[in-house]
Amino acid sequence: MSNANLIILLSTLSTGLILGAIFALVAAGVTIVYGSIWMPNAANGQFFVLAALFGWTMTVGWGLSPWVAALLVIGLSVPLSYCLEILLIRRFYDVPNRNISYFVLSLGITQILAGIYAITYGRWSDQFQLPPLVGGITLIGPFPIANNRLMVLAIALAILAALFILLRFHRYGRALRAVFQNREAATLRGVNVRAIYSLSFILGNAVIFAGGVLFALAYSFDLTVAWTMAITAFAIMIIGGPGSVLGAVVVGMVFGFTQAIVSIFASPTIAAFSYLGAMLLILLFKPSGVFAR
Repeated sequence: MSNANLIILLSTLSTGLILGAIFALVAAGVTIVYGSIWMPNAANGQFFVLAALFGWTMTVGWGLSPWVAALLVIGLSVPLSYCLEILLIRRFYDVPNRNISYFVLSLGITQILAGIYAITYGRWSDQFQLPPLVGGITLIGPFPIANNRLMVLAIALAILAALFILLRFHRYGRALRAVFQNREAATLRGVNVRAIYSLSFILGNAVIFAGGVLFALAYSFDLTVAWTMAITAFAIMIIGGPGSVLGAVVVGMVFGFTQAIVSIFASPTIAAFSYLGAMLLILLFKPSGVFAR
């Protein structure tokens, strides 16, 4: 294999891994919220960009270290999500067909946040990028990759691993999986379903915020990435199976490699169309998703 072909291959692999890990994080957050409270969160893309913009403000505007900014952004998601859950989300817990109400509500949040971004950050710049976590490059054969992107990949994979450990071994994780599978049975077993709803909304948004700030650390972004991410996360959730974190991770990684490959030979826009096509096929032949139980 020539050096040129090897560079293309390694570039595709590295980009696919980084994008796949970030896609998996965001989709996992979306599927946790949907699996627990039946909320198809159309605002996930706006939350994703909100985290990236908070990180940009803290680093570029306030001069904070990218490490400190990333931790603050993820931590800030907790009180923000808690306030949103108290003020809006819990009011629909007992509404019949609440998934429809939640979808309309999240669309409203999407429009409000998009408008706020347009009249604030949109007036300052059309491209944003956070300072790197670490400097330098690493040579993998003839292919140079920024150490910053390797660090972002390592952090994303570590968060995904911690999420799996939480859901698998922690008492909250077992309770959450019980609510995913059967709310009535979980209630009979003594699970506080309302508390699980609240915690799941906070956890899901924290994971989405983590994906947003990591993406901003690895790549430049603009405000339109919110819509692309919203569509991508929904497609991943539907294909993987609503409520299946494993499905979100596996399909997210597949989508990341698809994005990397298609971007080399065509454009990211065509990759987005391929996601929608795959989602429609799954809805036709297996509406519950590939990894649904």
